[in-house]
Parts: sequence; C-alpha cells; structure tokens
Amino acid sequence: MSSISPIRVTGLSGNFDMEGIIEASMIRDKEKVNKAKQAQQIVKWKQEIYRDVIKESKNLYDKYLAPDSPNNITNKKAYSATKITSSDESIVVAKGSAGAEKINYQFAVSQMAEPAKVTIKLNSSDPIVQQFPPNASGASSLNIGGVNIPISGQDTTSTIVSKINSLCADNDIKASYSEMTGELIISRKKTGSSSDIDLKVIGNNNLAQQIANDNGITFATDASGNQVATVYGKNLEADVTDEHGRVTHINKEENSFNIDNIEYNVNSKGTAKLTSVTDTEEAVKKMKAFVDDYNKLMDKVYGLVTTKKPKGYPPLTDEQKEEMTTEEIEKWEKKAKEGILRNDDELRAFIEDIQSAFFGDGKNIVTLRKLGINESENYNKKGQISFNADAFSKALIDDSDKVYKTLAGYSSNYDDKGMFEKLKDIVYEYSGSSTSKFTKKAGMENSSSASQNVYSKQIAEQERNISRLIEKMNDKEKRLYAKYSALESLLNQYSSQMNYFSQAQGN
Repeated sequence: MSSISPIRVTGLSGNFDMEGIIEASMIRDKEKVNKAKQAQQIVKWKQEIYRDVIKESKNLYDKYLAPDSPNNITNKKAYSATKITSSDESIVVAKGSAGAEKINYQFAVSQMAEPAKVTIKLNSSDPIVQQFPPNASGASSLNIGGVNIPISGQDTTSTIVSKINSLCADNDIKASYSEMTGELIISRKKTGSSSDIDLKVIGNNNLAQQIANDNGITFATDASGNQVATVYGKNLEADVTDEHGRVTHINKEENSFNIDNIEYNVNSKGTAKLTSVTDTEEAVKKMKAFVDDYNKLMDKVYGLVTTKKPKGYPPLTDEQKEEMTTEEIEKWEKKAKEGILRNDDELRAFIEDIQSAFFGDGKNIVTLRKLGINESENYNKKGQISFNADAFSKALIDDSDKVYKTLAGYSSNYDDKGMFEKLKDIVYEYSGSSTSKFTKKAGMENSSSASQNVYSKQIAEQERNISRLIEKMNDKEKRLYAKYSALESLLNQYSSQMNYFSQAQGN
C-alpha cells in the first residue's frame, strides 16, 4: 500500500505556522483514508471468522461423517449393542454392528485365504543370467500374466524385482526378494481361488522343473516349446460350531468378511472361541463425543449471527495502535470483531437448514426423542442437540438396526435419509469443497477459492480505493506545501523590504 511521504519544504517565516495549517487542511482527507482502511479491516475479519467456521465444519465432517473415519457415525458399526471377545485374537477377532445378535461360536480355521503365489530360488551372490541361462537367441525370459520379463547379463535380484513390479503394475501382480530365504516371490494382491497367475518359462526347462518342485505345480509344454503353468490362490476354510453343536463350513475368498451384521477378521490357522455380551458403552461414548463437538460448532455459528455489535469499537487506526500496548490492542480488536456477522444470511441459513432437517417434522421429533436425541430447550442454543445417553443405550439394546436406520440410514431420496446422512449433505453443501456456499463467500485456504471469493474481491477493490485516496491526499499535500512555501517566500521578501525601509528612515 502507498504511504504518505511527499517532498516537503518546511521552513517557517515566523509569520504563520505552515505545518499546522497544512495538517489542519488534511484532516478530512486522512479521515477518508482511515475510514476506508477500517472498512477493509472489517471485511478481513469477516473472512477470517468465516474461514474458521469452514475449518471447524470440515473437522466435524472429517471426524464423524467421512466414510473412512474410525469415528464415523453413519457406519453400522457405530450402532452396535454387542461386544465380541475372542479367546485367541491371533486367530480370529470379530466386531458387531447394528442388528447383530449375540453369538457363541467355536472357530476352527484350517486354511487362510491366500493370493496366487510363485517362489523362485535365487542366489543373490551369483549373476542372475547364470540362474536364468540364455536361450539360443542369447536371452532368457519369464512371462508373468501375459507380460514378458526379459533377463540380461546386467540384471540383479533388485533389478528383476523392479522390472516385474514396473511391467506388471496394471495386472495386480507384485514381486519381492527375501534375503533370508533367497527367494524371488511373485504374487497377486487379491486372495482366493479366483486369484491366479499364468506363468511361462521361456528357453529354460531346468528352471521350470525347479519352480514346479518348489511350488508343487505342474508345467505343460505349449506349441512353441515353452513351459507354462497356472498358479491359483486359496480360499479361507473354517468350521464354525455354535453353542448347540451345529457345524457350518465357511469358504471365503478373503480373510475379512461380514455375516449377520458381524465383521470377522481371520489372522491365522487354529481354533478360537468367540462370545458376545450386550454392551453399548462404546456406541454411547462415540455418540456423546459427536454431540459435544456438533453443539460447539452450532453454538459458535449461532453466536455469530445473534451477537449485537458494541458501540464505540471501530477498527483501530495506525496512529491509535502506536499509542497502545499489544495487550490493549488485542482486547480492543476482540471487542471490535463482535457482532460483525450479525444476521449473516449464509450462516443463519446453515443453522436453519440443519435444524429443519433434524427437527422440522413433528413425527420425526417424537421418534428421535425415543432414541435419546432432542433439540435443546434453551432458545439461545438453536440448532443444538440434547442427548440422553440412557435412552440411546436402551434403544440400541431394543433394536440397534432401527436406531441405525433412523439416524444414519442411506437413501437416494433425501426425505428418507437418516438424520446424520442429511447433516452430511448439508455440511458438505456449505463447507465441503471449493465451490460450497461458505467457500464461495470467504474462500478456502490452499485451494482455488482462496482468492476467488466474495470477500477477497471486496478486499482487493478496497485496497485499490485506499491507494487512490492516499495518492489523492499526497497530491493535495504537495500542492499545499508548494502554495504555502511560495507564500512564505513572498512574506519573507516583504519582511526584508520593511526592515530595509525602517533602517533607512532611522538613519
């Protein structure tokens, strides 16, 4: 920003105070500049407060509404009324979600789900080309999943691994080398019997035989004389015995799976017992944490739109700040920021949209109250939630699936969505992206909206206006100094002439 620094002629004739006269003449101009700066400061504060609201809204979204968050309250796991314990967690663990019934199972795991895998014995101290002898054309190669992996005299175990991972990246195939076992390991990422690797050994029957012996597979000879085989993954195999002695065989392509609203994670072969008890402590704790954080955000936003602006606290001018301590400035500015967003349209709409989604329907209010969730009776806590932990716990025990569907059930129809699915949509609409309502007004830091928003454009225009006012003021001040310097020069000449005549008459 421009500063006031015109070239001045400051001599005094003794006949008048030129500095004082010019300073008095510039008072209104300085007031215009200060008022423009104060107006800009208010917009900057508004943007600062708005961005703070955006940040807190996004934090609430990321913590409780994002699908990958461990605290997600739109996930069925958040509404579990059962706690499942394992006699040996190294073998199997389980976690219930909404709708899960009590269990008493004996798990006997005979086979883990595994990906298709091939191991090739290599000696890292010997040249790779000796372990993959050249064929008649002077080169040897492997073909993995239809991708040719050429072998050259310059290759090492490290470069072979890099070649496979690079060339087979799109085929869900990865390679690694174990210094401990001396094995090149080639495998799919996906587990189960549908996981397979087509392997072709070109120009090296001895190597094919070695691979066949080490992996328990059989190679066939194709029309070109190459050795070909297909290696398959394995499914999880387990027998589950219930409390009545009934046995159910489980065959799954993955080691993690969901049955009857319970997620099982199998970690190794062996036998372990899974038992459950009614327990809502974790679900209640998670819901209470959400309500506390949600209410803090609502309290902040409602305070912004209802707080009245105190009189006599405009933004400080630079001259005023020079006469104050840092602590005094901070206290003043805290007071000056109060009420600057009173009745702001977007902030008020944010609260009203959420309140309407939660408590706008009388029938919905009755249903939520039975689940321990109600709108605050305090008029000054608009949009906030009153949470009854005991009622919530009882509702989970009675019918956890119903609680989940009421609070977090998903539907393509907005009216049929659960309470928190609606909240998720609203928070995202107002602050979830660079094109949301709040970010269009104030911008989101480190995004394309940081400078392309209503407040930033206002600030830029105000900056141009301030520069114009300062330039105009400086020009005026220069003219006044030139004018009064010329006047002072004439007065000095007149004074000299008068002194001359006085001296002449005296003589």
